[in-house]
Amino acid sequence: MNIQNQQERIVSMHQMLFEMARGNFDSRIPLNSSDDELETLVVLINMVAEEMKESKLHYGYVSAQHSQQFIAQACFVLDSSFYIKSFTPEVISYLGYSESDLLEQPLACFLSEASFQQLNEVMHGSISVPTTIALEFKTKEDLVVSVPCSLGKLMNRSEILLNLVTPVRQDLYCPIFAGKDTDKQVKNRKSEAILIQKLYDYILANLEKPLPSLKELSREFGTNEYTLKNGFRHFFKTSIYQFYNDERLKRAYFMIEHTPLPLKSISIMNGFSTYPNFSKSFKKRFGFSPYDLKRTGVSFTSPLEE
Repeated sequence: MNIQNQQERIVSMHQMLFEMARGNFDSRIPLNSSDDELETLVVLINMVAEEMKESKLHYGYVSAQHSQQFIAQACFVLDSSFYIKSFTPEVISYLGYSESDLLEQPLACFLSEASFQQLNEVMHGSISVPTTIALEFKTKEDLVVSVPCSLGKLMNRSEILLNLVTPVRQDLYCPIFAGKDTDKQVKNRKSEAILIQKLYDYILANLEKPLPSLKELSREFGTNEYTLKNGFRHFFKTSIYQFYNDERLKRAYFMIEHTPLPLKSISIMNGFSTYPNFSKSFKKRFGFSPYDLKRTGVSFTSPLEE
C-alpha cells in the first residue's frame, strides 16, 4: 500500500472515531485486501462500531455492560402545537434535562428533524390515534436515542399524551429489601459489582491473550477465587471462562466474515494457540468450521487452513 493510500486510510479512521464520539455508529470504513497493521485497526474500529450500535439499539444510550431488568414508562403532556405542558419524572432521568429545560418548550427541540416531521404527519394525517411510532430523542449529552412511543389524546381535552417505554438501569434500581439488610451488606454488594465490572472489562480488553487461571486472576484483582468465580456468575449468569471463550469466538466470527485476514492469523489474534484448537472451538460454538463461513466483501479466497 503506498503512502497516499495509507494517509487516506488514517484520515478515514479519524473521521470514523469522531463519528462514534458523536454517537453515530452507522458508519463503516471500507475494507481492502491488505494484510497489514492499518487493516487490523480498521477491522477493530468497525467491530467496536458494530457492538456499540447493537448496544444502542437494544438498550437506548445506556452501556451494554449494565443489565436492564425493569421498564419505566415516561410520559409527555403536549398541547396541540406540540409544546410541553407537563411530564413524568422518568423523562428527566432518561433524557437528562431539568424541569426548566423542558416545560413550555416545543417538543421539536428534543427530537430529530425526521422524527418531528413523522410526529406531525401522524397527528395531522389520516392515521388514527392512539398509535405507536419510534421517535429519535436528543439527550442532554447530545446522544440520539430511538424510543418506541405511543400517541393518544385525553377525553374532551385538546392535550396530546406521548408515552415513552424506556429501560431502567439495574444499578439505578433501589429495591425494597425483604428483611433488615444493613448498610454494610449493601456496601459489600456494591463493591462486589465494581470488582466484577473490572474483571469484565479486563477480559474484553485481553481477548487476544490466553485467559489467566482463576488463582492468577484473583491475585490480580486482590480478592479470592470464590468471590471472583461466584460473583461473575451472579452478575453475568455464566462462568468466567465461558464468557471469555464466547466473546473471542464472536469476535473471530466477525473478523472472518468481514476481513480478508487469513484464518490462522485470526485464530492467533483471538488468543488461540493453534488453528486446530480454534477450528474445533468455533465448530462447537457455531455448528460449522471457520472455513465454511462466507466471507463477505473479501476479494480473494483464503487457503484451506484446516
